[in-house]
Amino acid sequence: MTDRRLRVLVLSWHYPTNTEPLRGLWVERMVQAAASAADVQVIVPTPWVPPLVPIRALARFRRIPRRETRGSVEIHYPRVPGSVEHFTHGFDARLAIPSVLALARQLHAATPFDLIHAHFIYPGGVVASVIGRALGIPVMTSEHALWTPWLVDLVRDGRQVAAALPHIRLVTTVSGFLRNDVDAWANGRIETRVLPNVVDDSIFTPIARRRDPHELLYVGMIRKVKRVDVLLRALAEARRVLPALHLRILAANAFLTYGRDLREIRGLVRTLGLEAAVRFEGGAEPAAVAEAMRRCAFVVVSSTRRETFCSVAAESLACGTPLVLTRCGGPEEFVTTEDGVLVAPDDAHALADGILRAVEQRNSFHADGMHRRIVDRFGRAAWRAQALAVYDTVAMLRPGSST
Repeated sequence: MTDRRLRVLVLSWHYPTNTEPLRGLWVERMVQAAASAADVQVIVPTPWVPPLVPIRALARFRRIPRRETRGSVEIHYPRVPGSVEHFTHGFDARLAIPSVLALARQLHAATPFDLIHAHFIYPGGVVASVIGRALGIPVMTSEHALWTPWLVDLVRDGRQVAAALPHIRLVTTVSGFLRNDVDAWANGRIETRVLPNVVDDSIFTPIARRRDPHELLYVGMIRKVKRVDVLLRALAEARRVLPALHLRILAANAFLTYGRDLREIRGLVRTLGLEAAVRFEGGAEPAAVAEAMRRCAFVVVSSTRRETFCSVAAESLACGTPLVLTRCGGPEEFVTTEDGVLVAPDDAHALADGILRAVEQRNSFHADGMHRRIVDRFGRAAWRAQALAVYDTVAMLRPGSST
C-alpha cells in the first residue's frame, strides 16, 4: 500500500448518540482508536419518526442531529424507515439501503474510501455489501454476536446474510469463541479472523482508591442470558457465611423490551430478602464505571456461555480489579487464575462458593499485573496495530490499489 492514510467508512446501527450515550460504546472505541492513524467517517442509520408522533420512546430519535464531529471523526445519522429496537428487524437492511447508499455515494464522491468496515453482519454487513458492490469498495465486518441459533431460527435474516457473504472480503470476530461459531454457520463461505474489542486504557486504569472489601459489582444490561437471578441467589447463599457482602448493580437497558427482565430481578431481590444488600443504579458513563470498579472488591460476571468477548471483564482487569466469572465463552480466552475465580455457569451454589473463595484469595491478585496483561492485548495501541494490519489487507483488494 502507499504511505497515505487509509480512508475508512464505518457503518453501524450501534453507536452513541445524544439520546443514548452508552449505546454501541464498543464501536466508538474502535473508531477512536483507528482515527489517529486513518481517516474515518461513520454512518449510523437512525429511525425516521414523523414530526407529530408524540410517543416519547420514538420522539427521542428526532433529537439526534443529522451530522456531528467528535474529535477528527465525522458522524452521519441518515434517517431510515424501521430500525426501532427489534420490531422491524427482518426488514431493516432492505429498508435502509436507499438512504444509506445515497449518503455513501455522496461521501465517496467527495473523497473516495478505501474500505467499508461494518459492525454486525445484519443489518450492517448486508447493507455494506450492497454499498461495496455499487461503489467498488472492499467490505469487512466486525462481529460481536453469535450467529447460531439466530441465523438458523430467523430464516429471513439468514437468507440475507448468505446472499451478502460473497460480497464481503472478511468477517472479523471479537474472540476465537465467536469465530468458531461464525465458521460453523458459514461453512467455509467467508474468511474469518479475530479482531478483539478495544479497552480504553486512558479510562480503565488502576488508581489507588479505598476499596470496599465486601462490595460486589455487576455492570451491564439486565437480561435473562446475563443470569443476574443466579447472581442474586449466590449472594443470598454467600451472605450466610459473610453477612457483610453486598451487591451494586450498574445497569443500562438498551431496549424497552428488556424492562420485563428488570422487573423480575427487582421482584427476586424482594423475594430473597436482599433489599438492604442490593443497590440498583442507572448505567454510568465509562469514567464512573471505572471508578466503581476501582472501589469494589470484585466485579462479578454471571452469564451463561454467551459472552463473545465481555468488555466488562477486560475493563475490570484493566482497572486492577479481580473477577468472579462464570465460564461463559469469550472471556476465558484472557481471564486466568491470576485474575480471579472462574466457576461453572447457571449454578448459584458454584457462584456463591466462587465469591467466598475470591474473598479468601483477595491478597493474591495483583492490580498492576492484571492491568499490564490486558493493555498489552486489548489497549488502544495494541488494537490499532491489529486493525491497521487488517485494513491494509482488505484495502489491497480495491481495484487500482498500490501494493
